[in-house]
Amino acid sequence: MLVAAAALCLLALVGTQQFFFNGGLTVVGESRLLRHEHDDQVHVAYRVNRLREDPPQGHVVYLFGGSGAMEAVSGERSFAAQIARRAGEPVTVVGLANHAQSLAQNLVIVDNLPEGEATLLVGLAPMRFNTSPRQDQALLASRTLLLRSARLRELAPELYGREASWTAGLPGAFDYLSAYVRQRLAGGPLPGRRLGYLRHYYGPDAPPEDPIAKRASLESVYEYNRTRYAAYHEYNLSVLRELVRLARDKGFDIVFFEQPLNTWVAGDWDGVLPRYRAEVERIAQQEDVPYLRVERNLRLGDADFVDLYHLLSSSRARWQKQMAREVAGVLRADVSARWPQGGRKVVP
Repeated sequence: MLVAAAALCLLALVGTQQFFFNGGLTVVGESRLLRHEHDDQVHVAYRVNRLREDPPQGHVVYLFGGSGAMEAVSGERSFAAQIARRAGEPVTVVGLANHAQSLAQNLVIVDNLPEGEATLLVGLAPMRFNTSPRQDQALLASRTLLLRSARLRELAPELYGREASWTAGLPGAFDYLSAYVRQRLAGGPLPGRRLGYLRHYYGPDAPPEDPIAKRASLESVYEYNRTRYAAYHEYNLSVLRELVRLARDKGFDIVFFEQPLNTWVAGDWDGVLPRYRAEVERIAQQEDVPYLRVERNLRLGDADFVDLYHLLSSSRARWQKQMAREVAGVLRADVSARWPQGGRKVVP
């Protein structure tokens, strides 16, 4: 009896691993797996599984970053068309950004991408360097992203001072199942029913925050970012370097770009912004990575932002158009691409 029960438990564990981490996830439609309509983590994991099953043909541009990067692009097809028009070659854009995406999550995703010609656009901002090692340790158990990464397992002793557990992604799978049932029963639709995914948190009808409210939050924003950046930026810079190495190992090109920031209200984020930019520029120069500062060619103001981090729907088109122009410059290896001072020399 005990042997039979143990065998059943083992089969259940093997089946769970197979479903979530060995290609079984896409047997079910994504809409039936989402916990809520903005379930970025499940959307990204599902999409990566689909990419592995059916890799895109030709040059692929993958977009990474937090919600600021998500809200900066109107749509993948229009973005791809704008890049292709200026680059002189067809491209496919695949958005793999998610809310509060950490740089370690980027590493996990890139480790799972299929082979092929690809450019990784990595959105950066000071808040992307605020994640603690303890938070990212959860990735070793697939708790914050339903993907597994051999590279992160290799780096675990160096980054986290520990080996990855033998349980692999099982804790993340069970966390997901628990949250799925709980959230579907609480907010609907019922488990198993279809639920559409909404990529943008701020749609066409989303109003901006009151200007007074934006300014009222500054002290807490400054304190949070100043404290977290000071504590965790070295760890995240190490992860960023590992991300560059992984991209190169897989034969991908990598490009940094700064996500939109409402500096008209927040200024230099109490000194954090220039420090972060200097650190990123140093890595860009050392690793020979282009670092795009799209905002330099745009006249954006407070009225273009919902809050301190996210563009209004009406302002995305301008940002996307300029971003496409600069990405195309990188793809053409043209002088229109902005390389960091002292970085690679580009011959037109």
